[in-house]
Amino acid sequence: MKSIIYLIVLSFLWGSAFMWTKELLDVFKPPTIVFFRCLFGLVALLPFVLLKKNRMHLKIRPFFVFVLALGAAIPWNIMAFSLQGIDTSLSGILNATTPLFALLFSIIILKTKPSWNQTTSLLIGFVAVTVLILFSSQSTGVQFSIFHAFLMFAVTMAYALNSIWIKKYYTNIPTILLGFWTLLISAILNGVISVFMEPYAFKHLGTWEIILPLLVLGCLCAGLGYVIFYQIISIGGPILASMVTFISPFVTIVLGIFFLQEPFHLGIVIGMPLMILSLLLMNIHIFKRNVPLIE
Repeated sequence: MKSIIYLIVLSFLWGSAFMWTKELLDVFKPPTIVFFRCLFGLVALLPFVLLKKNRMHLKIRPFFVFVLALGAAIPWNIMAFSLQGIDTSLSGILNATTPLFALLFSIIILKTKPSWNQTTSLLIGFVAVTVLILFSSQSTGVQFSIFHAFLMFAVTMAYALNSIWIKKYYTNIPTILLGFWTLLISAILNGVISVFMEPYAFKHLGTWEIILPLLVLGCLCAGLGYVIFYQIISIGGPILASMVTFISPFVTIVLGIFFLQEPFHLGIVIGMPLMILSLLLMNIHIFKRNVPLIE
């Protein structure tokens, strides 16, 4: 029961990240948003890192930095730019293509042989994305740019490559430290960029209208989100943790409609079930083998 509660909380946090980012785009440029998000996230994550026993001394090499940058610094920036041209509802659903790209890159990089259900899953996912983009571009009142929509694929590709290379090269590193270093590298990279683009960005931190979204986006969505995600894995296993992919788009759609007054259009009605079907089909082996969600 505890793991289910964690899953719901995490889905809400990660699903709401699109809304908070969209709100902050009226004040900051994307690199500044990512910098503050990571900075506040580090504040929330630091106590868990300090309390952890047997901390590792990592060798910081260029490829390690690049892989961790694919987990936050690069995709969060692209996501913020993407949200300048599309609704949060569409971005949340497109974000669910991460497992599809993870499968595709596993075939290319890890030479994994796909099963029939995985191949079918990719095809259905492609149809879902096509439907979403076509209907979104034609729906009245929808903020839509084909360029910004395709930017979301760069986001999900980055997430997919990050997970594949982490699994291949860095499974010996405790996940809580990976999360901390992911945020730290992102904060440093985006902090340097932000200083040149918006040297006086800190002046905007004097109002609760700015502080509150940053606290939620950083401390909760980023920092606490990592802790909850790893806690779900330790209690319920990776299968249960992956369920956040199914729930988060619903959260994004609801928040977008009720708080940002985004329209609910036919593309969502058709595309969302197709995307869920694609993800379910990809993991059909779990249900065939009667593997419990909670281990």
